[in-house]
Amino acid sequence: MIIPRALTACLLCATAALQAQGEATARVVMQPVMQYQVRDPKLLPQQMGDGTRRINPFLAYTHIGTDFGFHGPGERFITWENGRVCIGLVGQSEWGGMWHSLSGMASSSAERLDFKRYYPSFISDNMQPEVSAVRIQASGSGMLKLEIKTADQKLLWSQTEPVPQGQGQFLSLPVPAEELREAKFLTWTAEPGSGICMHHLQLAVEMPAMDFPQYVVLTSYAKLADCYCPATGLVRDRAHVQPGAFDSMPATGYFALATAAMADPAVRIVPGSEARRLVRAVHSAVSAVPHAQGLLPHFTRMQEGKNIIHPGTEYSTVDTAIYAFSMLLAAEILQDSELKQDVLKQVRSIDFPALRGPDGRISHGLRDDGKTIIPHYWGDWGGETALVMLLERLSGSKLKPPPMQSAGRAWQGTGFITEIQSLFFPDFDSDQPDAVSQVNWQKARLDMLTAQRAYYAQSAPKSRAAQLGLYGLSAGEGAFGANYEVNGVDLPGARVIHPHYILMAAALDPQPSRVYQLLQHMDEMGYLTTLGMVENVNAYESRSLPMIGALNAGFEALGAYHLRAKASQQTNTVYAAALSSPEIRAAMKLFYP
Repeated sequence: MIIPRALTACLLCATAALQAQGEATARVVMQPVMQYQVRDPKLLPQQMGDGTRRINPFLAYTHIGTDFGFHGPGERFITWENGRVCIGLVGQSEWGGMWHSLSGMASSSAERLDFKRYYPSFISDNMQPEVSAVRIQASGSGMLKLEIKTADQKLLWSQTEPVPQGQGQFLSLPVPAEELREAKFLTWTAEPGSGICMHHLQLAVEMPAMDFPQYVVLTSYAKLADCYCPATGLVRDRAHVQPGAFDSMPATGYFALATAAMADPAVRIVPGSEARRLVRAVHSAVSAVPHAQGLLPHFTRMQEGKNIIHPGTEYSTVDTAIYAFSMLLAAEILQDSELKQDVLKQVRSIDFPALRGPDGRISHGLRDDGKTIIPHYWGDWGGETALVMLLERLSGSKLKPPPMQSAGRAWQGTGFITEIQSLFFPDFDSDQPDAVSQVNWQKARLDMLTAQRAYYAQSAPKSRAAQLGLYGLSAGEGAFGANYEVNGVDLPGARVIHPHYILMAAALDPQPSRVYQLLQHMDEMGYLTTLGMVENVNAYESRSLPMIGALNAGFEALGAYHLRAKASQQTNTVYAAALSSPEIRAAMKLFYP
């Protein structure tokens, strides 16, 4: 069945319009497995040659956070051009094509995709989508075979079709979801004598009936959940890395808190029993990670069956704060007093006097030897400094509060810095000056939101970002995912937008419908998928980075939850937990006595 692109877009727009009005609507979402754009020509092979060149999976990956590769004796004829992968087998007797893992890395055989339950198994039955079709956009001539296989290469489904005529046409191939409960690989193969260019490979995902705010929460959480590894109990920094290769402690904390929030009956995305099991499993895994003076490492890796600090990274005060407050709030939400006491015990083991600098500020942490103090200290105004200061107070420290700048302006105007504390606490919505920096946080945050929205409208009114109303000068992966990039409204000429800021600041907006309208536009443009937001968007071109990164997924999942709670005027379980915790109330007196 061929579905014209314009008709598909029209149907999705109509569905989004209904959902904006709060109507629960089922929808079919076309989830890219790969759009074959060249993210950076230096990173991808233009010619396979003798078939020995391979792609670095840390830098090149699918849109669903997995790896891919080439197969068949004809792979040496594959070329990668801008927006398409081509293989010319005219006059040749060989065959060749590409494989794509559908869940995790190809070498991780335990990770599979259940076409009847598209999301991780711990997500509730009534929130589980079903994959109903495979869609391709191709051009050329000849025959194209598509196959779905298990991890051990058992064939589950296969179909061979002539290449559709005309690049604008999509070919949709229905699949028997009930027979595809253990899918691992989706492959396409050009048959002998074919000359084919592949442009898009997609899955047709049938979402359960829900309104758009619920869809935003579900997809944002699914992005984070996709990075969680049950075998380790930790969260991978990126979905497309091996379990245990590069795990993130702050993202692991966000996952625990978001999972507890997803048990809220108002969203019912994770059953309460599953949330309690997962949060306990996470804390058990993190408790076994080496600590230094009570601090957690930023990143870990598995070595000889044990988690160790990832070489070259640090034992971090701010990442320990993120994890501790995440887990403490999760314990409050789930009413797990034993877990709560264990978290507090670990926090009280932190040696804060040893972490203080000459002027009383708190160090960023310890180097990977677990002994050397990092000679950089928290003192800039913003949420990271606030979290570290609150962690010290939570530990029971009686030291004099460290100094904090009173600028009321985040360093470089970087978006996440003004919002990270409000993922946890409602206190910083106050329009009263705090007792540490004498800053009105509500005003400072609203000023940042105004500056973020005005940046491209004022500096580049003809840019794509200005025309679409996109904003989010924050921090995350650079344009091609090969470097970490920090932007902000104080920097001229910024080209990379990190849209996680849209959701982080969403609940601050007095008009939630305005945020949802932008999110709908992002949905229509492919910047919001069944696995949440893309990592970044180019402000001047249509290019985006479809990386599934765990840290920003944590920002987005909690931001989406706070936005929905505000828009629906329902109880916010995260904020309720923060307000009911005696320990958090006592620590918060530092800022709001």
